[in-house]
Amino acid sequence: MNEISKTIADLIRKHLNDELNDQEKQELDNWVQQSEEHRLFFEQLTHEETLAATISEYETSRKIIFEKIKKAIPLSGETEIKSAGIRRLNPGRLTAIAASILVIGGVLVWWSVDRKDNRIAETTARPVIQQDLQPASEGAILKLADGKEIILDETKDGAIAQEGNTQITKSEGLLSYNGTDPSAKVLYNTLSTPKGRIYKLSLPDGSRVWLNAASSIRFPTAFTGNERNVEISGEVYFEIRKDVEKPFLVKVDHQTTIEVLGTEFNVNAYQNEKILRTTLLTGAIRMQSQDQPGTSVVLKPGQQAQWKNIPAIQPFTVVQQVNIEKVMGWKNGYFSFDDLTLEELMREVERWYDVEVLYENGVPSKSFFGKVNRNLSLLDFMEG
Repeated sequence: MNEISKTIADLIRKHLNDELNDQEKQELDNWVQQSEEHRLFFEQLTHEETLAATISEYETSRKIIFEKIKKAIPLSGETEIKSAGIRRLNPGRLTAIAASILVIGGVLVWWSVDRKDNRIAETTARPVIQQDLQPASEGAILKLADGKEIILDETKDGAIAQEGNTQITKSEGLLSYNGTDPSAKVLYNTLSTPKGRIYKLSLPDGSRVWLNAASSIRFPTAFTGNERNVEISGEVYFEIRKDVEKPFLVKVDHQTTIEVLGTEFNVNAYQNEKILRTTLLTGAIRMQSQDQPGTSVVLKPGQQAQWKNIPAIQPFTVVQQVNIEKVMGWKNGYFSFDDLTLEELMREVERWYDVEVLYENGVPSKSFFGKVNRNLSLLDFMEG
């Protein structure tokens, strides 16, 4: 599995602590030279005068943001939102302070780069919530062939339904289909996760599927014929059991078909994203445009196919050596930021915490770096 071992935020932290090896120094230098924004961001954390101003603005903005959240959430007398302040800006300790901001409580926290004069507190996105919200948990809705819906959050473990010759069982957040009768009548089920929920699925052939929040997969209760076909929306990670005589086909929102023999890959195809992405971890897959038959691309491990969420003349762009750690952050339990815009970040927050985000004065131009544990409550996430 090709994987970038260090996030940019971690490399900067190690740079500040003089802990980089030669390979990491080269990786960080390459990233800094990729764009002017990267260079400016790096200077914010390494140039003493710029750093002092940045830390001061960062801390002031945090305090104002916390006050806004407090006003939006009715807190009990025992509840408190804490903001650890930086009382002194000793020039001799600026790099240590910057490193501590990048790493608080053992996790990398997000940091914004704002080249405008607007203050963060005046333009920040604000979740509209009545109480602190917990992160996404296991839960989904299963729609059977006859239209009956089963809320898995409220269903005990064990056998929950029978579809033809296939038994459906639930066990500790995993839905399993056990039935391989090739003569069985083809029945289709749909598993969907609302905002604030995630779930795992074992398909009739033993392939494994992970659904991120606000996602769905439609699939047969038994794979018959010469192909294994499923349809998805949202974000889904696949581990496909190899069967050279029966290729696995994934249809993505009637736009793209992914042909698989046996591999691991992730598809991000939310309808409110401008760019949709398929990232290959192992094996090989072929991306086929449904709008333009004959337009296809084959991915190798570590590559990512991107296409606009509208019909395009040349729908696929291949990104080489994509940041797998960032792509798989949702499955591995953390938000991973690598030059992520505020608008992109807030869409993730909306799905993960089932919350609406409003912008008081338009969407500010910011980029975020680092990573944050996805098991934090919303207030803890904002405070981080």
